[in-house]
Parts: sequence; structure tokens; C-alpha cells
Amino acid sequence: MKVNKLVMGSLSTNCYIVVDELSGLGAVIDPAVYNEELLTAVKNSGMTKLAYIFLTHGHSDHILGVYDLKAAYKDARVVIGTDDDICLTSSACSLASDLGLSQHPMHADTCVSDNDKLQFGSTEVTVIHTPGHTPGSVCYLMGNIMFSGDTLFCRTCGRTDLFRGSHTDMMESVLKLGRLKGDFIVYPGHGPSTTLDAERKTNRFMRKTEWSLM
Repeated sequence: MKVNKLVMGSLSTNCYIVVDELSGLGAVIDPAVYNEELLTAVKNSGMTKLAYIFLTHGHSDHILGVYDLKAAYKDARVVIGTDDDICLTSSACSLASDLGLSQHPMHADTCVSDNDKLQFGSTEVTVIHTPGHTPGSVCYLMGNIMFSGDTLFCRTCGRTDLFRGSHTDMMESVLKLGRLKGDFIVYPGHGPSTTLDAERKTNRFMRKTEWSLM
């Protein structure tokens, strides 16, 4: 699995270009904007076909490039958590309207729930439902890699004070990730990558005795 990170948009969103090297299939995770940088990265990635556009959640800083990217690669399937599909049609839910941004309404091709499986070339993708930042936030597991969106960051977790956020759900989601078996390279929606083992040791939100007193 080959992963390339682009930092995009005014909120420095991490957009990932992923290639399953055995099959040549590719995916884009969280296209914040549609621009020449993204197109060039896809074209130069070595993928033979863009198979998926995976969305970790429906906030505008992670989805505004989806409509045009899907138009350019019509066979690519757009995937989002079931409870966040509404964000693709509602600028209020995506927070685009709060930021004064325009958004083309659309629906995902596939809405996913907890423990759903998708086949991405030779790689099985497992969906982990992690509500908190949004009700439909999900993480994608691909081998020893986790794309955690705005749920888990290096040494912290995502905001819950935005529209439809839930602190209680976020805390449970972070603990849920901590209970996964084994270690993962964690690629978050913003900031540097980390590992799940590192977060188990240093992220205070993975220690329930601490956050229960907050």
C-alpha cells in the first residue's frame, strides 16, 4: 500500500492518495478541494484506476472536492458513513454555509456502517464507526493503516463543539479505537501521522479514568 499526503485548503486538511500496488487500483481520502495539485497527484500516483473516494466524515473541509473529482472520474465510488450522507446535500450540516462556501449537492454511492467491509484491490477495507465529531464519522482500516479523519489526532482527538458533535460519543469512539487489536499507522484528517500504540501510551483521551473527570 502506497500513501501520499496532500495538505489542502484553508484549514490544512490532510487528503490522502492511496494505491493498492498489487492491483493498481487507487483511492482518494477526504478531497478537501478540487484543484490542479490533486489532479496531478492522482495522475502521478501510478494508479491504473481511481476506484474509490473515501470520506471520513461530512464537514466541508473534507468534502468540497468530491463533486468535481467524481465528475472527472465517473467510475470512482464515493463512500461515506450513513449518518453523514446528509452533509453531501446540506451546506448547513457540512458547515459550508457557516464558512461562506458553496457546495454542489450530491449523494454517496455507498453509505457504510460499523464493521462493513469493502474490497479495494487486494486490500480489505474495514469501516469503524466513530461518532463524536459528527454522527457519521468513520475510520477506515486498510491492513496496518488507519485513516482516522477528525476522530483521532496525534496526542488528542477531534472537536465536539460543532453542529451535531457529541463529547460523550467522541470519548467512547476514541476508547473503541484504543481497544482494537494490534498496532496501526494512523493518518489523521489534520496534523502529523502517529501510531495507535503511541496514542495508547500518550493520548489522555484513551485513558477513561482521566476524561471521566473532565
